[in-house]
Amino acid sequence: MHRCLADTAVPVLAVWGKGDPIFAAAGAEAFRRDAVDPEITLLAGGHFLLESALDEVAMRIKDFLGRRLAAV
Repeated sequence: MHRCLADTAVPVLAVWGKGDPIFAAAGAEAFRRDAVDPEITLLAGGHFLLESALDEVAMRIKDFLGRRLAAV
């Protein structure tokens, strides 16, 4: 997936749990290397971030989409 991101300008938002034991925060940081101008957000939480921080994740997605769609 990361290889494909380098060849496209698709907007990328990565909302990641800092304490995720399966996908470490370094995985989110890899998007900085492979995507064009990604937005990376590390939140307190683990692998099931939607269960522990639903409102925060939803707000980040809504904000991201609002800004991206306004630019179209």
